[in-house]
Amino acid sequence: MTICFNEIYSLTSTADWMTQPFQGFNLDSRYIAKGQIFIALTSYSQPEKTIQFAQSALDRGALAVISEMDLNLANAVTIPNVRQLMGQWQKQYLQATLPVNPARVIAVTGTNGKTTISRLIAELLMLQGKKCAVMGTTGNGILPNLEASSHTTLDALHLQNALHDYAQQGAEFASIEASSHGLEQGRLNGCDIEIAAYSNLSRDHLDYHKTLEAYAEAKSRLFAFESLKVAIINIDDEHASVMLNAARQNPAQPKILSYSTTQKADYEVRDIQYSLNGAHFKLMTAEAVFEVHSPLLGHFNIENIVASLIAAEQAGFALADLIAVTPELKGAPGRMQVIRDGERLFVVDYAHTPDALIQVLETLKRHVSKHLWAVFGCGGDRDRGKRPLMTQAALDYADVALITSDNPRTENPEQIFADMKAGIQFAGHIVHEIHDRREAIKFAVQQAQDGDIVVIAGKGHENYQEIDGVRHWFDDVVEVQSAINALQGIDSSYPAQ
Repeated sequence: MTICFNEIYSLTSTADWMTQPFQGFNLDSRYIAKGQIFIALTSYSQPEKTIQFAQSALDRGALAVISEMDLNLANAVTIPNVRQLMGQWQKQYLQATLPVNPARVIAVTGTNGKTTISRLIAELLMLQGKKCAVMGTTGNGILPNLEASSHTTLDALHLQNALHDYAQQGAEFASIEASSHGLEQGRLNGCDIEIAAYSNLSRDHLDYHKTLEAYAEAKSRLFAFESLKVAIINIDDEHASVMLNAARQNPAQPKILSYSTTQKADYEVRDIQYSLNGAHFKLMTAEAVFEVHSPLLGHFNIENIVASLIAAEQAGFALADLIAVTPELKGAPGRMQVIRDGERLFVVDYAHTPDALIQVLETLKRHVSKHLWAVFGCGGDRDRGKRPLMTQAALDYADVALITSDNPRTENPEQIFADMKAGIQFAGHIVHEIHDRREAIKFAVQQAQDGDIVVIAGKGHENYQEIDGVRHWFDDVVEVQSAINALQGIDSSYPAQ
């Protein structure tokens, strides 16, 4: 059922409709304004709270309440699929209140790569002189001015508010991450997604999706948007067929473009040459063969750059012009971010899944001349099944493994460490275990030799460590640099927080 926001009037019995101007929707009863409709999303763990929040919103002057379940309150209407509808409602309300030329939306999904690809797309478009907003894990805003984001994909109301605001600021494009949670919960509904790209899929978020198949299905919803004109898919990934099928079944019949580093595709990568300054490769299309220089480390960053080039090209720019500016690309913070110390390389990366850690280590094996280190942990209150897989990945692909903490959140750290070591055969491997993450980073900086590459994995761009439910300031990049400075006798006081 699709309901336009102005049709909601007929669904309520309040007499205030005719005397109060409608002021849009709100998800937070604490900040409800007169004339707004409160959308009461169900708290499945504490459903009684939903009724309390709804009554509080009405007491504060809400015109009405829309909820997923029957609240048995006056001026409350039940719409079970409200999560899937509210983004479109908010977009209609904003356009009716203050019309704008909406930004053209490019969305990226995948377990790994979506943050980097969405950021690279925005950089490419900005380098072509176009204002482009970016939305995702490392922040939201119009480059280069980003603000921290609470979620990879914002809730539907805040997402529409942000897109409308960026359009008011003159953004012609918006490059956004589409998380599996966001797609399944309808947070992107209301977005006229024009171009969609898929990077890859590996084990993650199974605490939410339960199975890999359900996780893939959630990702594939991006290719079912009827506004879609172009689908860009990495056919080297084993779950690519799920995305291809979704695109093919889309009634909008989007153009489907494939890319690959191993097989025939619309965009093929050949003759890769790696260096500590990035990589060179040939990009083959039906029209021409292009020489590309990637300033980013790693094989998967070649895939990320190719996906971003295709998306920017399909947005209306010449591929040759885009390739000409690729040496200027910087990528997302905390994604293969390099700190150099003489002949040693420290790489901070967000890799927090077994597959992501394997990719990072495997790709850096091509660059390292001596030892490759993996400093990593596992987050609390998340999928416990991947913890020993993370450890095994480090043992299989790194020369030195250093097990430490990540974000324990509310879980007992000792349980996390026990899970990480469960069933693992450590014989024949160089392994250190230092529970304090700051001390672990210091140890790696003190012990790494010239020619070594040290990967600090798991937190990437995050500037906090969550312990016992409290976020304490912590930045892997700052910690690495501080430890390097300490070795050199340089004062490295933390900035005031």
